[in-house]
Amino acid sequence: MRRIVLGLSLFMVLYPAKGWGAFGLTPETTRQILTGTDHMANLDYVEARNAFSHLKGLPGGDLLYPFLDGVVEMDEAFQEEREEEEVEEILDQFLDRMEPVLVQGESLLAKTPDSPDLLLTLGIIRGVKAAVDRVRKNYFAAYHGIRESHHHLTRALEVAPHRIDALWMLGLYDYAISRVPGLLKPLVSLVLPSGGGRDRGLERLKRVAREGTVAKVPAMVALVRILSGWEKRFEDALPYAEVLANRYPGNPEFLFLLSFLYSETQHTPQALAVAEAIRRAIKQERPHFPPELTPRYLQLRGKIAMNAGAYEQALSFFRQAIETQNAKYAWITAWAHTRTGMVYDLLEDREKAVEAYHRALEIEAGGLAQETAERYLSEPYRGKVKEPRG
Repeated sequence: MRRIVLGLSLFMVLYPAKGWGAFGLTPETTRQILTGTDHMANLDYVEARNAFSHLKGLPGGDLLYPFLDGVVEMDEAFQEEREEEEVEEILDQFLDRMEPVLVQGESLLAKTPDSPDLLLTLGIIRGVKAAVDRVRKNYFAAYHGIRESHHHLTRALEVAPHRIDALWMLGLYDYAISRVPGLLKPLVSLVLPSGGGRDRGLERLKRVAREGTVAKVPAMVALVRILSGWEKRFEDALPYAEVLANRYPGNPEFLFLLSFLYSETQHTPQALAVAEAIRRAIKQERPHFPPELTPRYLQLRGKIAMNAGAYEQALSFFRQAIETQNAKYAWITAWAHTRTGMVYDLLEDREKAVEAYHRALEIEAGGLAQETAERYLSEPYRGKVKEPRG
């Protein structure tokens, strides 16, 4: 479920800073949206709600407020990792809230069909709703929402090519469609618009990060996740991570990612400096840096040591991460076991490596760490392989 958190957290920031024509967004409305969005990215949910609440009496607020307020509620629930039943109820409430919002928005669009700002707004709302529908397994509604969102955003660019911010969502769509397995592509093409390919998706995101207005931040978030994850292009991801971590120091995800990327790009002193900032924040129990993050910090330190070739130190940190494990970060425990195995493979102790990989597979919700362990059970880890660039 948490895979959609990023999309839900940042869909709302695509509103242009200038007027909305017939829709009538004022500078004050824009200011409240931007203020609330910055608070959300920094995980300051009370402040975000306060900023968005000011939209109620402003032009466009009858569409914007229920949407943004619902997004805050969903993002906070995911961030706090609440019980699945509670999260599902919150998602269903969001879907119910969006029905009258979309009816009203489409009614306005019927009167002003060429309003790029209204097209952009409805495209965003439909895109978020489609993501929630997919999580709730409302597949027909999700496919319908994706098509409508793509149509509205494409039309917005046709009417106003300077609305660069719309390329953020369209770029994500292009990239996502490019990752559909080949055997499924003919089926997907029957129900969804064709994508522009991986390269166009990435270029669209980069353009928004360069030239966009309020879409700069979500474009950077998307790029840093894609480039550091699927693409393994760590050098390219690093500049975006630096901006995000500096702008939103209250969000531990950005700090962990920045330290990881410094380590992957052989900037070990910088990686250690960011890791130390995380340690201090945990020790001081700053908001969103609870003691439960300790094994994640220790696993990070182990990864930094591993990348630097300090294998005994890496094993020590991984061991500490395992010893301080907790249920909330079971995936961290899985990674600590997996990377322990990888270090032992590098030390040519295959017996201990295999033992560590098997322990990783015993962890529930291990995810990618377990996939990695399975891979190196069949073939020993031999160190990094330079990733192809495209």
